Amino acid sequence: MELTGMWGSFYRVSVFISKLAYGNALWLGFTVLGLGLFGVAPATVALFAVTRGWVNGKWEEVPVFKTFWQTYKQEFWRANGAALALFLVGFLLYWNFTLFAGSGLAMMVVRGLLLIVSVLYGSMLLLYFPTYVGFDLKGLNRVRAALLIGCGHPLHLILLGASLYGLQFLFMSMPGLILFFGAASVVYLISWVAERIFRSMKRLQLSQQKASSEKEPEGVSNGKSRDLRPEQQGA
Repeated sequence: MELTGMWGSFYRVSVFISKLAYGNALWLGFTVLGLGLFGVAPATVALFAVTRGWVNGKWEEVPVFKTFWQTYKQEFWRANGAALALFLVGFLLYWNFTLFAGSGLAMMVVRGLLLIVSVLYGSMLLLYFPTYVGFDLKGLNRVRAALLIGCGHPLHLILLGASLYGLQFLFMSMPGLILFFGAASVVYLISWVAERIFRSMKRLQLSQQKASSEKEPEGVSNGKSRDLRPEQQGA
């Protein structure tokens, strides 16, 4: 029997808090299991796989530990390789900023170009892991998809950036929360916004299919079209 009213709201909030704490504990534990440096990337991918089910309302259906462990094992080396590549790109951007720190016109132009590239890189990075667990893509295709999705939904990214800033302010005010909810709350927030983007893409695709089918002559079949709805990996 489903609880309603005040007790129902209290139950849902309790489930939300306990799930976040559990997911955060798994992230910390499996990060340590991978000796930190090698554990953080696969643990992050695994946490995104879990939270993707949560943002779709599957709080009870998703087997948290099983989903986390299977994704962690399956994506261990791929996640580490992707994280290394992303780190190197970010480091190169930072290094180039330090190289072109002069006050001349040419330096200012280069820094402006680097700033544009950095914004694009940051937009891609915010949606990289949701795209990683949400779409069946490999290698650079993940980067391309995350970049295109980010560029196509700037308002969502602004909302996400503002929300992350607010979350940072909360953790600065109450740093004790970081240990219990730090990683899981950030991942959940990114997953929540990413899922809204994916749903808007799905609605756009369906509307385009409907418009296309209305233009087809009667009796002509459109055939099967590919569904843009993400398919979860390892869950």
